[in-house]
Amino acid sequence: MTIVSKFSGLLTTTKKLAVCAVLVFTCISANAECKDFDKLAKMKGVEYQHVNKDMIKMAFETGEGLHLGEAINIDDEGGNILKKIDDVKVLRREGTDNIEAFKKAALKVLKSKKWKSLMDTKSDEGQIVKIYQAKAGKQNTNVVLVIQEDEAVLVVIDGTLDIAKMFNGGYDDEEDDDEDEDED
Repeated sequence: MTIVSKFSGLLTTTKKLAVCAVLVFTCISANAECKDFDKLAKMKGVEYQHVNKDMIKMAFETGEGLHLGEAINIDDEGGNILKKIDDVKVLRREGTDNIEAFKKAALKVLKSKKWKSLMDTKSDEGQIVKIYQAKAGKQNTNVVLVIQEDEAVLVVIDGTLDIAKMFNGGYDDEEDDDEDEDED
């Protein structure tokens, strides 16, 4: 009987260690992807903007929405989208000779197994739009990559905003408000 209880205790400890290891590797993986985007921001000729949760909250409270140049314009009267955003990074590169290197570096990051491609289009004028998403529980990282002849823009949106859900019929605002209240 004591052998069984010792084995059971060892098995429980092993399960706890396995769960901890998975959590650590998940955090390391998410941190590595952030560093990959940081590397893109450090490329020569790349303009970089970062908006944190406090600035997004202020945009929501003023009712003006979130406007970052031509890249992001979220006019969200009810604030239902802005409430779901924790962090926004915008990387922009201009000049036809510089775009190819930026595009290759961005796509290299997004080709990892963690990223799910939600949309991939190319217009008649040559504009390419790619949207990717990575999920970790309720947290999402949404990436929009827009490439034109003389400009490339990469937008990284972290938070609980689920772009895939928006594509599939959008959010039911009351339902999402109830979910947010349950979390508090």
